[in-house]
Amino acid sequence: MLDKLRTHVKGWLGIVILIMISIPFALFGLQNYSSGGSETPVAEVGDYQIYQADVNQAYQQRIAQLKEQYADQYSPDLFNEEAIRLESLNRLVQDQLVLHTVENDGYVASEKAILDVISTIDAFKKNGQFDKESYMQLLQARGMTTNGFVQQVKVGLQRDQFINAIVNTTLVDDSEIVDFYRLNNQTRDIRYISLSIASVMNDLEVNEDEIVKSYNENEHLYKSQEQASIDYVELNLSDLMADVNPTEDELLAFYESEKQSFTALGHRRASHILLEAADGTAEAEAEVKRKLAEEVLVRIKNGEDFAKLAADFSDDIGSSKSGGDLGIITEGMMDSVFEKTLSALEAGGVSEVVQTSYGFHIIKLTELEADTIQTYAVVAEKVKELLKKTTASEIFYQSAERFAELGFENPDGLDALVEELGLSIKQQENVSKNTAEGVASSDKVRHAVFSEDVLAGNNSEAIEVAPEHLVILRIKEHKPESVMSLDDVRGAVELAVKSDKAGLLLKQKIAELMAKINSGESIKALSEASDVTLTDVGPVMRSEKSVPDVLLRDAFSMSHPVEGEPSFKESVLSNGDAVIIELNKITDGDEADITDASRESFKKFLARLKGEVTLAASLANLSVDADVKFANKPE
Repeated sequence: MLDKLRTHVKGWLGIVILIMISIPFALFGLQNYSSGGSETPVAEVGDYQIYQADVNQAYQQRIAQLKEQYADQYSPDLFNEEAIRLESLNRLVQDQLVLHTVENDGYVASEKAILDVISTIDAFKKNGQFDKESYMQLLQARGMTTNGFVQQVKVGLQRDQFINAIVNTTLVDDSEIVDFYRLNNQTRDIRYISLSIASVMNDLEVNEDEIVKSYNENEHLYKSQEQASIDYVELNLSDLMADVNPTEDELLAFYESEKQSFTALGHRRASHILLEAADGTAEAEAEVKRKLAEEVLVRIKNGEDFAKLAADFSDDIGSSKSGGDLGIITEGMMDSVFEKTLSALEAGGVSEVVQTSYGFHIIKLTELEADTIQTYAVVAEKVKELLKKTTASEIFYQSAERFAELGFENPDGLDALVEELGLSIKQQENVSKNTAEGVASSDKVRHAVFSEDVLAGNNSEAIEVAPEHLVILRIKEHKPESVMSLDDVRGAVELAVKSDKAGLLLKQKIAELMAKINSGESIKALSEASDVTLTDVGPVMRSEKSVPDVLLRDAFSMSHPVEGEPSFKESVLSNGDAVIIELNKITDGDEADITDASRESFKKFLARLKGEVTLAASLANLSVDADVKFANKPE
C-alpha cells in the first residue's frame, strides 16, 4: 500500500500538498478522562469510546499549546473555538486509529527505551538529574499511577515506531532534489505600476443615503459582543496555603514524622537479562523462555561474564548492546516485582530468575549508594512549604464536595458558600466569549457563563479551572449580542462606503491602464501620469521579505514571458492599492550550485515531507480496519 501511496506524491503537486500538511503527535497514549457511565460517546473507534470530557481535555491541551506558541501575541480572537474543538476530536480519533494499528501489528518498546524517555523528561529533573520526588508529585497531581504512566510511555514509543516506519523509510531520487532546488531558488524579474487607494479616498464624498444603505445591508458587521458581569466564589489550594501559619514546634514534629520525604536518595544502578514472554504469551512458549533463563543463570553462577551473556541472550535490544545496563533505577520506574528483587540485592549481587509482565529477568545490582537524611536546618523552608501544602490539601479535599453541594443546593445565590465555608464573593466585569483575563481566562469558565442554565439565573456547577482550584459562578448582569446603533459606528460605516467606492474606481482605472498595455503602451510611459507610481523590484525569490506577500504570490503564479514579451497581471495589495505586475524574466536555480552538503540536506528534507504525506494518506486509510462512528459526524 505504501508503494502506491508514494507513487502519488511524486512531483510538485505532492510537494505543495506536503508543505500544507502538519501532523502533530503527542508523546503519550490516549486515556479516557471520564468513566462514561450512561453518557453517550461523541465518537467510537472500534471498541474504544471517546467522550465529551476527552474532547474538552484535548481542547484545553491544544489551547495551552497555542498560548505557548504565540506567547504575548496570543488572543482568543485569532482562533475559532468550534474549529479547534473539531480538530481536537479528529486528533483523538486519529490517535486511537494509530494505537489500534500499533496493537494489531505487534510493535514493541523495550524497558531500556521506556526508562530512557522517563529519565530525560525535564519536568522530572532537579539540578539536571532525574528526581524521584518531582516524578511522584507530578504523577499524583494528575491522578496517575507509576504503572499507568509507564504504560503510556510504552504506548507512545510504540506509536513512534509506527510513525517512523513510514516517515523515515521514504525514498527521494536525485531528479526530485534537482527540481526542488531549481524551483525553490527560482527568481522572477518584476516591476509594477500602482494606483493608491488613499489618494482616491481623499477626494471621495459619501452622502447619508449611502451610509444608511451600507449600514442596513451590513448590520452583521456592527454587532457588539455578548457580555456578562459575574459573581463567583473559588476554592483554591494556593489561597488555603496562605492561611496556614504553622509554629516552629509543628514544623519540627512534621519533619520528624516525614523524614523519609526529606531524604537525599542514594541510587541503585542495575543490569538485567530479559527473556521476553509478555503477559498473554502461550504457556509452552513462556516455558521455553523460562528454561533458557535458568540455563543462562547457571552460566553466570559458573563465572561467565554477565555483560557478555546479556549481549548474547537478552531480548531487551535497548540494553543488551550495553551489557544489560539499565542505568540508575529509582522507585516507581520498574515493575514492582523487579524493584522488590533489586532492593534485596547487595552491590554486585545477581538475582534468581524472576517473572514480570515483560517476561523472565536475571537482575544484577551493579552500583549501590546509601540514602542520607537531610537535617532540619537544611530543609526548613521545604518542610514549611510541604506542611502548608499538606494541611491546605486536607482542607481543600474536605471542603471540595461540600463546595459543589452548596452551589447545587442553593442555585439562586452564593451566600450559602460564603457563610458555611468562609469564602468571599468576587466579581469580574465584561466577560465575553473571547475574554482572556482573570478567572475568565479559563475557557471552562467562559463556556459556563454563557450556558443555558447559568443564563437562566442559576449557579454554575463547580468548575475545575486548574488542579485543586474550583469555581462556582453566577450572572450579575447579561448583555446579549446586539447591533450597535448607526451613531456609534458611523465612522466605520463611512470608511467602508468610501473603501468600496474607491475600490470600484481603482478597478475601472486599472482596467483602462491594462487596455493601454494590451495596445502596446509600456508601463514606463503609463507611470508618467501623476497618479501612477512605478516600482522596479528586479529579480526576486519566493522568500523575499521586502516585497508584499500578495505581490509575490501573484508574480509566482504568472505565466512565462513568451518570445521576449513580458506577461502582465492585475492585483490588489492588502492595503487596497491596485497594481499591474509586469513579469519580464524567469530564471531557475542552477543545479551546478548545489553542494554535496546541500544535496544531502535537501534529500533529508524532501524525504521527511514525502514521508509525512504518506503518513497522512496511511492514517486516512486506517479506518478501513477499525470501524469509526461519530455521534454527530464532523463536516
